[in-house]
Amino acid sequence: MLAVAWLVARTANAFLEVQLLPLPTGRAKSAGPAKRVTPVTQLSLERVAKALGLPVPKEPDVIEPEEQKIDLNSEPVRSTLRLKLLGTLVSENMPDWSVASIQDVVTLKTATYMAHDLLQNAEIVEIERERVIIINNNRKEFIDGSGEAGQAPVAVAPPPPRGETKEKSTLGDGVKQLAENEYEIPRAEIDKTLANLNDVAMQARIVPAFKDGVAQGFKLFSIRPDSIYSKIGVQNGDVIKRINGFDLNSPEKALEIYSKLKESSRIDIEVERNGAAVRKTYNVR
Repeated sequence: MLAVAWLVARTANAFLEVQLLPLPTGRAKSAGPAKRVTPVTQLSLERVAKALGLPVPKEPDVIEPEEQKIDLNSEPVRSTLRLKLLGTLVSENMPDWSVASIQDVVTLKTATYMAHDLLQNAEIVEIERERVIIINNNRKEFIDGSGEAGQAPVAVAPPPPRGETKEKSTLGDGVKQLAENEYEIPRAEIDKTLANLNDVAMQARIVPAFKDGVAQGFKLFSIRPDSIYSKIGVQNGDVIKRINGFDLNSPEKALEIYSKLKESSRIDIEVERNGAAVRKTYNVR
């Protein structure tokens, strides 16, 4: 249905463009009698040089700047843009009609794009099942469901003075563990975490987990020891499969679950850890 809607819209655009083309204006209006122009004698550098006995000056060589070519056959690298792929609708017969839903992880705004659309000054060149290929700053990059940004030139912070340590994250400091798999979380702690999503995104890597080609949930790894994930009992390699009984098998499903659980007073998650199921409970007060 989405592909048909786009087709209808683009067809209508084509008809409108024909209707809005400027009509022929006919003959140009006469500008009146032509004015007499006195010819200007051009100075010949060659003649001047010969008259003065000097070598004839040569015209400087003009070096055309080389255009930076993009190798479209090269393997793309992870994009430096803070974007996350939420889902795709891929057309095998007509790739240009494929559609991708992409979220800005900073503003949390989501939009739908097609091939050759502009995305933050980058051009979308191909939409695949699990990633979108773009040209960004004359470099071939890709966006996937991890929402992570690739390597880019960044300023390196100076090391802390001797005797001082790097400031630890305070997110999750209000979490209290009541039992092995039961926790208590203040509502204010959740609000603080939601207000610092950039910090949360840097504390672990989250990617879709597949089994036999079917999405099973989201896997976490590279978790920082002082992160919010560690404080709520999540470990490296854990796969979060369900939240309050809802299957967590797609980015769209995750957003739907998030909207349903924002005001919940109890959250149960089912985690697969080393092949075994682990259930964790969080009481929000």
